[in-house]
Amino acid sequence: MRLPTVCVEYLDSLLAYLSTQGVRPSQLHAVLRLKPEEHITEQGRFPLRLFEMMLDAGSQLLEDPYLGAHAGAHSSKQAWGMVSYLGMSAPSMREAVHAVVDFSRLLIDHGDVEYSQLDDNLACLSWEVPPRQQASRQLVEFFFTSWYRVNKPTLDRWCSKREIHFSHSGPASCQEIEAIIEAPVHYSSNANCVVFDNHFLDRPTRFPHTAIHSSLVQAARAELANLQMEDRIVKEVLECIVRQLPDGVPKLEDVAAELGLASRTLQRRLNNTETNFKGLVDDARKQRSKKLISDSEMGLLDISAELGFSDQSAFQKAFKRWFGQAPGRYRMSQQILN
Repeated sequence: MRLPTVCVEYLDSLLAYLSTQGVRPSQLHAVLRLKPEEHITEQGRFPLRLFEMMLDAGSQLLEDPYLGAHAGAHSSKQAWGMVSYLGMSAPSMREAVHAVVDFSRLLIDHGDVEYSQLDDNLACLSWEVPPRQQASRQLVEFFFTSWYRVNKPTLDRWCSKREIHFSHSGPASCQEIEAIIEAPVHYSSNANCVVFDNHFLDRPTRFPHTAIHSSLVQAARAELANLQMEDRIVKEVLECIVRQLPDGVPKLEDVAAELGLASRTLQRRLNNTETNFKGLVDDARKQRSKKLISDSEMGLLDISAELGFSDQSAFQKAFKRWFGQAPGRYRMSQQILN
């Protein structure tokens, strides 16, 4: 439900790289028709979709098909924000890697980074995203290149084998992108991932400090909980709407009052999601109607009243829009299946 975002450090890093390449803010504004700084949220986040658009715009302006990889290769440790400090203070490289796994959403609030052991010698970090919400090629290359180049000194010292795999297609020759990343690259793979020797995971980090690392873990957990708060508010709003539906379609002010929030505060939180209050009312009615039709023997008139519809025909029309068939026919099909 939440609108995916990236950390503001990613935005700063990309803007800094574009600036070094001679791209002026006015050029970006002309292509994007927006000012990136105006879209930074109160939590210091930047919309993922706008970040992908900026990568595409930079690629267009510089005529650089490898803009994501170039920008990632020139990013610093600061581009990884809290996750970078977690990695530097971790007692071992294993805990540094697991910090990326546990807190990758602080970097990109979309999908998850997974760690897996391939065999006795090789490990893998992969980025798993929802099948219908795949990340753009430029974003994937930015993400993996920035991680690899930040950790390259350690990998150079301890890993005899390391390579990067991209699930998207690329040119017949990987020579150009391999020169940018300074590692073997494979396109059209089964996953977006980096594969490396796992024996280096038990090596100490450069600046291990158990106490500082523990404090940073607590801070990262708090930041992650705050990031996930918007998912919880959507769930709470849906539950509140369902409770109020028998008395008629609730207003945002009514729901805000039950949740103990100011209307303006609730509206601001909903603005950070991919839905709005009207859409949540429709979702709540849809979910509740399916349950009442499938799990009860209530008459259609009673269900209409339970869902806050003015009459039965309005409910039947809405139900057909949601599920493609009339509620009576839907109930019969469910009874046959059961």
